[in-house]
This record gives sequence, C-alpha cells and structure tokens, in this order.
Amino acid sequence: MPDLPCLKNYQMKHALLYTVLFLLLLVGCSKEDDPVFDQAADERINETLAQCQATLAGAAHGWNARIVTGTGGIFHFHFRFNNANRVTMYADIDTTTAGTARESSYRLKALQQPSLIFDTYSYLHLLADPDGSVNGGNDGEGLRSDFEFAIDSVTADSILLSGRFNGTQVTLYRCSDADAAAWQNGSWRNALAFQYIGYIPEYFKRLTLSVSSYDIRIHQQRRTITFMWLDAGNQLRSFTTPYYFSSEGMVLVHPFTNGSRTIAGLASEGWDAANTLLRVRTNGGTAGTINGATSPARPDREAPARWWQLAASQGGYWVSFNCFRVNGVEDAFQVRDLPAFAFLVFWPAFGTQGGITYDLLGFVFAAGTSLSIGYGAAWRPPVFTADGRVLFQLYGTLGTVPPDAAAAFNSTTALMADPEGFYLVQTGTLAYDMVSARDARSWITWEY
Repeated sequence: MPDLPCLKNYQMKHALLYTVLFLLLLVGCSKEDDPVFDQAADERINETLAQCQATLAGAAHGWNARIVTGTGGIFHFHFRFNNANRVTMYADIDTTTAGTARESSYRLKALQQPSLIFDTYSYLHLLADPDGSVNGGNDGEGLRSDFEFAIDSVTADSILLSGRFNGTQVTLYRCSDADAAAWQNGSWRNALAFQYIGYIPEYFKRLTLSVSSYDIRIHQQRRTITFMWLDAGNQLRSFTTPYYFSSEGMVLVHPFTNGSRTIAGLASEGWDAANTLLRVRTNGGTAGTINGATSPARPDREAPARWWQLAASQGGYWVSFNCFRVNGVEDAFQVRDLPAFAFLVFWPAFGTQGGITYDLLGFVFAAGTSLSIGYGAAWRPPVFTADGRVLFQLYGTLGTVPPDAAAAFNSTTALMADPEGFYLVQTGTLAYDMVSARDARSWITWEY
C-alpha cells in the first residue's frame, strides 16, 4: 500500500522535532560542562573590589580629583586612602578646606556595579548638603553633587566615577609628591584668597589693571566670573566664563580678551585688609587690584522699571529670604530672627487708598501650613530716575507692628526710604539685586 501523503509528512515532522530537541540537549549539556566564567559572580565582584582597594590605597602620594557638580561648578580635591577604610582630604571649596586636612571614612561596595561610598560627613558632603546656607546652592538640593559613586573605570593612574544620584562626574588622577605638597604647604589655600573679595563691603567690585578697569561679578558657588566694561564707543560690554582654581590661582575656562589684552587667569598677590582690596596679577604678569566701587561702570537704566513692571503686570510680587545685607553683615536688621518669619515680599500696586495705588513691603509669617502678611510698609508709586535708580517714598503702615519687631521694621523701612534710592542689577531671568545708590554697601536680593 502506498504511503498516504499526510502520514508521510507527519512522520517527517516528528523526526525533525526529535532532531531539534536532541541538538538543544547537546547545547545545554555543553553550557553545563563549559562555563563562560571561571568564577562565580560573587567571587568576580569581590576580586574587582579588592583590585579597586589596592589601587586606591596603593598611590603613595594620593589622588587629585576634578569634580563637576550639577550646577556646573568645577572643584578640586586631594584624597589619600588607606587600607583601614579611612580617607584624608583637602578641597578647594574655601580657604579652610584648602588648608586643613580632614579625615573621614569610606567603603567599597557592590551595588548595581562596584561603588565608592564616602559614608561619614566630609568636604564632599559640603557640596551635596541640601541646606543652601552651607554651600550657596538652592535649599533642598545644594550644588546637586554626590558622595556615593559608581566606579566606571580603573587604571593605574586614573579612576572615573559617576555620582549615583545626581550624576556628578569625578576623575581621580594619581598625583606626584609635588602635587601633594601643594596642598600641604598652603599653595592651594593661598590660591583661594580670591574669596576675600567677599570682605569688600561694596556690592560693585572693580578690577584695575594699569590704565584699564573692569567691573567684575564673581559667583563663588557656580564658579563664574563676569567682566563688564565700556568699549571705545562708550557702550557697555560684558563677558562671562566659568572658572576653576589651580594651586597658582584662578583659571578662566574661556580666556577674556579685550583689545590687545587677554586674561586666561588671575593669581592672588595678597589681601590688603587696611584698604579692603585684593592685589592680583594676570597670567601675563600684569599687576592689579580688585576693590569696591560705589556705582557700576554704567547702570542698567531700564532695570528698575523692568523689575517693578514684571510683577505689577502679572499681579505678582518679589520675595527675599535673606533681607538686607549692610556693611558685610547678612540680615543686618535681624529680620529673620522674628518668630515664625518666612520672608519679605515687595508687592507692586498692592492696593488703593485715598486715591493712591500703593506698593507694599510686607513681612510674611508662617502659621502652621499657611503663610500670611503680618504687617508692612506702604509706598507711593516709585520714581524711576534717568540715571537708572528707583526712589521709594513711604505712604504709611499696613497693620500693627508688634513692639518686639519695631526695631527690625523701622530699620528696614528707613533704608528703603533713602532719598538716594537704589540701582537694580538683574542677576537672572527672575532675580534682581537692589543696591543702595548712596554707597553700594547695602543690598537685598529679590526673586520672583
């Protein structure tokens, strides 16, 4: 009897199925007999961590590190690790961290990948601290930096790390005896002398080099510097670049050029406390000074009206958490010490009384989860002068000022009413500094 076509096809498919199963079984047996790795996963991880430990602790003179925070600031550290999970470090955060070694602990751990964790508070934690008063960053995030790092690569001379939460990029370089000595002998601390600029009582800072001068604005947390000057046509020009420190001074990421002069860096030549100025020299060797100025090279004449109108047009207001700084003293009138104080508010066109539409400088307080204006000073519509100032004239008091707040309220109001008025300096899209036009020694920061 001839084979039926359907039966013949069935038998062929059945034989093919057995063949495939047999081959799969052979492959499976081959995997069991010939493992890809000679060690178990835990053994491989432990061996990697041991190699990292040996590399970290084996650098006789330690490691220099370059750290880029989430806010873009570039910081340098020096680490010396030992085999007892202790690390000694310096950092170019300020003159203290650059001149005083600090010891803390660290550990290597297998997380998603081998990781280096600094597990007690250290100079690294200063950058990551969410309290903005610690590092100048925003409250709740600090400078968006890390103290737990994934180890991306390790060689004998360099280690690449990535922050596990904020993605902070860190490069460690094995350093020489001279590199380590620069931290220990005070070279790095001296380079950080630029922070003495904060002791200059005037808001405006002026760099003078021979016959040229430039207004400069240094943001020490974000590590940017802005140069402002009048060009040959008497037009205001500006140039901003990030900077970082070396053991010799400030290094500009993008050199500043004006005519035949190029400045790639500035080195401190010493702080003159008697005259409140910093002596400097350029990378080209030109000597100069940085001191205070009572007015900008050229005021932004439209800034006061622009500041006022932005809030008025939207029915909004400006807030200040730090209140007035006067002669180098933060919150000089101790407004923040008032019980339950939250912030100051400047509210353009707040209300109308007696045919006058007035602005309000309000003192805002917290009560549980709510905020309210406890009292404030009312101001007539501001006067904007042709030379770029705003003048405030007191109209009255809103609410009742308690006796224990009278000194803070009266001092703040008296400063606002200074007949010399204020310059407005725009520092961000929705941020301005309001600076006393009398002597530039008093100012307040407003944020929208």
